[in-house]
Formats: sequence, structure tokens, C-alpha cells
Amino acid sequence: MIIHLIVNPNAGRRKGLTVADRARTLLEPAGFTVTTHVSTYPGHAIELAAGIGAELAARPATGPAAQPSVGAYPAERAGVIALGGDGTLFEVINGLMRGATGTAYPGAPLPCPVGQIPLGTGNSFIQDLGLSTAEEAIQAILTGRTRPVDLGTLTCAAGTYSFINCLGAGFVSSVAHRAERYKRFGALSYVIGVLQETIALAPGELTLTVDGSRMEREALFVEICNSRYTGGNMMMAPGARIDDGLLDVVLMSRTTRRKLLTLFPSIFSGKHVEDPVIEVFRGRSISLRTATPWRLTPDGETFGSTPITVGILPAHLEMFCR
Repeated sequence: MIIHLIVNPNAGRRKGLTVADRARTLLEPAGFTVTTHVSTYPGHAIELAAGIGAELAARPATGPAAQPSVGAYPAERAGVIALGGDGTLFEVINGLMRGATGTAYPGAPLPCPVGQIPLGTGNSFIQDLGLSTAEEAIQAILTGRTRPVDLGTLTCAAGTYSFINCLGAGFVSSVAHRAERYKRFGALSYVIGVLQETIALAPGELTLTVDGSRMEREALFVEICNSRYTGGNMMMAPGARIDDGLLDVVLMSRTTRRKLLTLFPSIFSGKHVEDPVIEVFRGRSISLRTATPWRLTPDGETFGSTPITVGILPAHLEMFCR
């Protein structure tokens, strides 16, 4: 099997290339052909993945979608691996989508399995694949075991994108913007961001529509989730499933700073959704409009603003898993 390894060299406190070498030393003796592509600037991983996607689209993959061993794959079948955090995975997926089909919303699933070797600040999504470390992710590639995964779709003024983890707007997005300054602290950077953003707490008026049901709220944030975790180990949407064809929408209504800080620790267990100030909706088609623009964080990336339209592509991706 051919593995295209797209590496963020700055991930994991600049350990990206070291971990890429480790992956190669484990994969090649097992019969994999590994080609390493190094991302050197923001957005470069999108370009690299787009080139790979175009090549694979011209030579469709064959063989079973998921088998328990690498021997089940034809030698010419390719897989694409993002080595880095959630942001690197976001770039790789969006690049593959555009390269394979020329659009962020292809009509057919991607023509290759995708994986992630986690080495970023949060590494949120991969936990729902039963993986948490780089070594576990490499072992998953070695076994060849995969599973189908849904993708979220986002349309805003900044363009059309896909997301695999979650899409934040409002307070949660502002936290992510602040956390960018503290990446050296890993997942703790999000905790620092929460504490700082609480000081500047500012609710806003919004209109949220989920599968045709419209509601108006004065709220602090909306998080649209395909998977359970955000910001590392914060269980934002405990009921979310990555293969159910649905997105979980978590909304926090206006509340006090004291209430927010009191409720915050419960997000690590998912208990925050039991509080009346939190509402959870589930659907396939979502739109969000706010009285003033709210910044966005698709998969932890910090760009774009409301209004937005969001959808779901069921089972659109095949990913290496435990």
C-alpha cells in the first residue's frame, strides 16, 4: 500500500519530522511505500493534498474499504495521512476534496482512506477513532483497519469548506483565537483562553435553524459537532457520533460569568449538557445568523464569520482506526 504522509513540521513542539521518520521506520518494513510531503506555510497542506487527490481521482482506488490487515489491500492502493493536529487534518481533508473532485462537496466519497498521526495542540477528533497517541495511530495504519466517517460542510463569506470535528461560533471561537497565543502549553491553552475570554463575556442575539425548525436566542456560543471532543479533552457533545449522519448543535444561552466558570469544569465529563443554560439539537441542515458577525473556528482553524449554512455528508470518508 502507498502512504502519502503530509507532515506539519512545527507540530508537537517541532517534532513533526522526527515522528514522520519514526512512522516510516515502522511502515516500510511492513510493506508500505511511504512518500513524505512537508507543509512549510499555512495552507500548504491543502495544496499538497489537492495534488494527491487529483492524482488519485485519475487512478481510482480498488479493493475492500476496510480489512483487518495490510495484506488485504492491493499494492497500488493509496492512503493519505495527516501528521499534526486537528488543523492539519482539516487542511488535508479540504485539499483532498478539492483535488479529487474540484469542489468541497463531492458527490462520492473520497477515493482513499485517510488517517491522522496526532501531534498537535488539541488532537480532539482522533479520540473518537479510539486513538490518542502517535504510536497508536501508526499501529492503526499497520493493521489497515478503517471505518466510515461523516463530514460536516460549511458555507460562509470566506468560502466553502468541510470539517470533521466541530465548528464553533461565538464564545468558543473567541477562546480558540486566544488559545493560539498559548500553543506551547498544549491543551491547557484552551483553559487559559476560557478564563481570559470570560472577562470579556458578551452574549449576542442569534437565529438558529435546524432541519427547518427556527429559534431565536440570546446566547454565548453555538458549537456544531460531528464528534464529541473539542480543545483536546473537552467533551462538548457527549451524544455526538461520527457515523450517524447527524450533527449535534450545542447552544449556551446568556448567563453570568460566575455561572459560566462554575459550569466550565463539567465540560470535561460532558455533564454541562444537563444544565438548563445548555440546549442540544440534532440535525442535518443548519443555518446560523447573528445580530453582529461571530468569528468561526472550523476544526480549530480561526477564520470566517457568521452567517453560515452547515450540512452533513454521511459516511463520506474512510479513516484508519483502532
